[in-house]
Formats: sequence, structure tokens, C-alpha cells
Amino acid sequence: MALVLTGTVVTFDEDHRVLDPGVVYVGDDGRLAAVRSASQDAPAGFASAPRVDTGALILPGLIDLHNHLTYNTLPLWEAVGVPYLHHDRWVDEDRPPDYSTTVTWPAKVLARAAPEALIKYVEVKALIGGTTSIQGAPVATRPVDGWLLRIIDNERLPAGRDMVMTAALQLDAEELREVRAPKLDGTRLLIYHVAEGRAGSIVRREFEELEPCWRPGLIGVHGTALTGVDFARWQDAVRAVNPAERATLVWSPFSNYWLYHESTDVVAADRKGLRIALGSDWAPSGTKHVLGELKVADAVNQHRLGGRFSDRELCDMVTANPGDALATAWGPQVGRLARGSAADLLVLARHAPDADPYRNLIDATERHVRLVLVRGRPFYGTPALMTAAGATHTDPITVGGLRRRVAVRQPDRADAQLDWPGVRRALERVRADPVAAWRAAQDALASWGGPLDDPDAPLVLFGDMPEGDVGAFAAAGEVPSGLVIPPLDTLTHDAAFLAAVARAGVPELRHLAERYP
Repeated sequence: MALVLTGTVVTFDEDHRVLDPGVVYVGDDGRLAAVRSASQDAPAGFASAPRVDTGALILPGLIDLHNHLTYNTLPLWEAVGVPYLHHDRWVDEDRPPDYSTTVTWPAKVLARAAPEALIKYVEVKALIGGTTSIQGAPVATRPVDGWLLRIIDNERLPAGRDMVMTAALQLDAEELREVRAPKLDGTRLLIYHVAEGRAGSIVRREFEELEPCWRPGLIGVHGTALTGVDFARWQDAVRAVNPAERATLVWSPFSNYWLYHESTDVVAADRKGLRIALGSDWAPSGTKHVLGELKVADAVNQHRLGGRFSDRELCDMVTANPGDALATAWGPQVGRLARGSAADLLVLARHAPDADPYRNLIDATERHVRLVLVRGRPFYGTPALMTAAGATHTDPITVGGLRRRVAVRQPDRADAQLDWPGVRRALERVRADPVAAWRAAQDALASWGGPLDDPDAPLVLFGDMPEGDVGAFAAAGEVPSGLVIPPLDTLTHDAAFLAAVARAGVPELRHLAERYP
């Protein structure tokens, strides 16, 4: 439905206008019909539209350009072998708490036995941090196109076409050269993990194997082992194809420091002209959502990078920068507010009145998120704003001690009937008896008997990360008899999360607790 939102509008447009007071006009097609100063006339067709006076900041919804949704019900993995040399080392960790029993098996059982509940839980977790688009769809028997958020991997824009390729695991050189590179024709994207490990480690060779794909549309994730020379070669290759385009690098500082005690040389990348976006990676070694990751980036910027990036530039990493990268394939902009942009919006309390809106965003916590709209529909927010925005079929939820409402059940979607209490019950049933839940899911899949790519096949999710040593159980289709699935990861950066960060003793992460008073 059409909707009018008023407040301080932080556009993130090319001129970075801040309209105070401003008005955002949401069309019934899920796009923005106009973004104007309050002194300007409304566009045609909005005379009778509901008007929501937010009294807050109105920004583009945040974009998480690197994640792995299947694993985001799990707590931080407090591995003992850190710092690892590169991504092939931590998956083979066999000292308690080992990777297989702490990460692989719990995620595998929940994904198989409670797929709808798992996806909805992690979508709500992202919404609470103001996220409206997230990358990292599970491998599945049918695409999960986002019940609450835009799931970037499966989002079909424009005109119902799938324009985004992804690969969390390394592809062989022939696949990259013969299959992926030819598709990077200026209309498609490839989101690809590359050179994740410490500087000088063997994983840098992944970057050389990727050379055929150094084209517009390549979004490189991590790149922690890359140097300024590497970034210059990549950027030059992109601009040789299209002088107006920029290479895109996704930075996940928390996960990098958690696993490797090093992070991407984003200063070198910035100097070479790359576009930098943020991603919260995944719950075992990441923040809860990109609003948390933004704080890590800010702390690293202040304490390690000499303040290289301004507040506005940091905020661009979760809005305009990933939005520009996605626009290559999607057309409609999701990271800037302008006429024709997607109506993906975050309403955020102005909690520091003397600070500019960018510092307000950086310092905001989950408690300051007032309303989140995706495709013009309200999915999460305060009871008053959710009602004013026309939300239906909502459930109460408590976040940081505050009352909120969340729209989890979609009555018009046969595959999305769980509400928020149902999501939690389904996941807790699996936790209570993982072996029985696994076997019941296996039996249901066997009774289907048809092809898994059939639209009516049961929804089954598979992880997109290395499994490590899962033992003979996996080959036999069984689950370890003594498996314990940990409590569901909390939705906010709470005391337990911050205590785990403190125990890790990583200097670059110790400032995170200061951001959650």
C-alpha cells in the first residue's frame, strides 16, 4: 500500500542530502515515488495515503553483503587454535570445542529438521539490526527468496531474472574461466570468497586463479591476504572493461580478527579506488548483524587505521556502496533514497541529538531501531509505528528490554506459515532431541520419493561452508548420538556475547564492549 513517512531523511544519494524535515513517499509497488523536503508538495496519488510521523531518522535499510544464513542460530565459536593461517585450517580443528560438533552438526540438523524456522529466526535477527538485504542464502531444494528480507543470492530483479552468482567455497580454475567469467557481462554479479587468511599465506593464489573474473560485477569477499599491488591490478582490470566502474571488496573485520588476528588492508584498497562494503559473515565468528559490524569497523578505523574513513564513508559501507554494487544486476537502487529506489527503509531514533546522522547510525544499537520496511512493507518496529504503517499478523518480541512487534507469518505464502512463537518452538523441539528430529526429517525426505528440484518437494537446507571431519555418521545418514545443539544465539549484542569477545583477548575487538552501554 502507499505510505508517507516524515522525519529527518538521510538520503545517501550522490549529494548525500539530509532533509530535515523530509518526507519519503512509498508507492504501492514497493518503490519510492518521491523523496522531498517537507516544504515541497506531495506527488500525485498520496492525498489519502497513511502518514507516519516518525520523529526519527529515515535511512536506507542496511545491506549485509557477506553472510551464511544456515549457521546464524549458533553462538560464537570460541576455537582454541587461533590465529589460523587460512580458511582451510580452522575447519580441521579437532580440539574441543571442535568445528564439526560445534558448528557443522548443529547447523546441519537444524537446517534439515526445521528449515522454515531457521531461516525466519536469522531473518528476524538481521531485521532487529536494521538489515533489509542480506547475502548468504542456504543451498536448498528450492530457492528461499526471502520471507522477511531480500536474500541477495535469490532476489530476482529485474523482471524475475536471477542475476547474482555466489560461491563461498573455492571453484576450480576452469569453472571460473569457462563458466563464471563469460557471464560477467555488465549485467550480472559474482560474489566470491577469495584469499581469506593471513598475509603471505598460500590462499593468495586464489586471487590469481580468479583473474578471468576481474571484471565489472565481481564482488570479492575478505581478500585478507591481498596487497595494494593486488588491489591495483584488480581495479585496473575492471576499469579496462568499463572506465566508470569500480571493483567491490567486502570487509568483515570482526570475523577476520576472530579467526586470523588480522584483517583486510582496506586502506590500500581504498587508495586504489575500490568500493568497500561490510558483511557480518556468520554467527560462529561474526557479529549479530551489520549494525554491529559497523561498530567494529569504526573501532578499527579509530584505533588501527588512523581515522582513514569518515563517519559518512563508514556508513556508505552498509548502504550506498553495496547498493551501487548490486545495482549492476538489479537496476533499482537499494542503498540510496531517491525516486525509483526500492522502498527498503530503516527508521532510527536520533539518540545523540548533537551528533550528525552518520555518527547516530554508527553508535546506534538494536534499542534504537524503530521501524524496518522491506519492499514497502513493515516487518519490524515499535508497536505504535508498526500499527501506523499498516502492519498485520504481527507478534510481540522483546529486544534489549523493549517491546517490539515483528511480522513473521505471511498468510498469502503457503511455505511461510510459522509465526514468531512457532519459529522458536520448532527450533527448541529440534534442540531437545536432535537425533529424533534428524531421523524424522530423513524419513519425511525419503517418503517424498520425487526429485528434490520439484517445486512441491520438502524444503531442505544445506550448509554452504566446509564441513570439516563429520566422521562416519554422515556417510551412514546418521547424526552423532551425543550431539548437543547449543542454545539459540541471542538476537542482540548482549553481555554473554561481549563476555565471549573479552575472553578471546583480541586487541582489535576489545573496544566493541564500549559501544554497548
